[in-house]
Amino acid sequence: MEVCFITDESLNSVWQYKMQSVMNSSLVVFGFNGLGLVSYKKELAGETEYFQDVAKLSSACQGVVISGCDTDTYGVFRHSAVIADKGKLLGVTDMTHSIDESEFVAGGNFRVYDTSAGKIGIIIAEDLFFPESARVLALCDADFIVCIFKKIENGMPQIMLRAGAFANGVAMSLIAQNYACIADIRGNVSAQKKGEVLKSKIKIEKDYHLISSRRRGMYREFRSGY
Repeated sequence: MEVCFITDESLNSVWQYKMQSVMNSSLVVFGFNGLGLVSYKKELAGETEYFQDVAKLSSACQGVVISGCDTDTYGVFRHSAVIADKGKLLGVTDMTHSIDESEFVAGGNFRVYDTSAGKIGIIIAEDLFFPESARVLALCDADFIVCIFKKIENGMPQIMLRAGAFANGVAMSLIAQNYACIADIRGNVSAQKKGEVLKSKIKIEKDYHLISSRRRGMYREFRSGY
C-alpha cells in the first residue's frame, strides 16, 4: 500500500498547488493542519464544504483521504478526523478520551473503516496514550491504524505507537505537526520524517501473540480474607 503523509500543508493548499504529491497513493493522511476548525453549523447550512473537500480529493486521487480537524458542534469542541474513499465520505471519528482540563471534550467511540486500501482504524490525539485504543481497533480486525496527533513535544507518542503496534500485531502510523512515523508489527520504526511529506510503502501483515499467565500458591478473591 502506497501511503502519503502531509505534515504541514492544508488540504486546500495541496489541492491547488501540489496534487502531484498525492497522486498514485492508496492512502493520503493530513494532520490537524489539513482542515483546521470545522463548524457543523456552517457545514449543515452549506456555508462551508470542508468535508466535501476531503471527499473530492479522495475522488481525484482515487484512494483514501484522512484529515484531522477540530470540530465545533454548536459550541462543543472536539478533536476529530474525517475519512473519505474515492469520492465517498465515510465518517468522522472523535477523540474518545479527554485528559485534564481542556476546552476539547470527549466524543464518539472507536471505529474501523472498510476502505479500498484495507480496514483502517483511527486514533485521535491523546487516545494514543491509552493502550485499549489500539487493542479495540485491532480486535475489530483493523489492517492498519492511523493516529493523528497535534504536536510532538517528547518521545512518549512514538513509544506508545511502537508498543501498540507490537502488542497488537498491526502496523500503526503517527502524523503530527512536521512529523510522521510508521511502526511495523515488530515495534520497529519502518519509516519516519521531520518535514513536509513522508511517502512510504506499507505491507499489510498481522501477528497474533499467545499470552498465558501463571499463578503461584493459593489464590483467593480480593477481600475474601487470608
